[in-house]
Amino acid sequence: MSSVENQHPIGTPAVKEIKVRDSTPGKIQVRDSVESGPYTQLTQEELITLVVKQQTDLSKKDAKIVELEEYIDNLLVRVIEEKPAILQSLNFTKPV
Repeated sequence: MSSVENQHPIGTPAVKEIKVRDSTPGKIQVRDSVESGPYTQLTQEELITLVVKQQTDLSKKDAKIVELEEYIDNLLVRVIEEKPAILQSLNFTKPV
């Protein structure tokens, strides 16, 4: 979506020409289809780049979640070893 001409107002569907190959060699059928959505104006290369970036982001987030889970586990073990009374006192202060 680098140019203003490729953009259309929200709610206005993009009409794109789709070429479908017939089983007979050399024949191409052309039909119009109505497309709408945030990704309809992106090229295939841009879509692939977007998917790869999102996969990388998800991998980083998954690694961060594992790291935080390990940190919490280690912290809980330390609390249990050092001051178990802290955890026991939490059970008594919960409102009903």
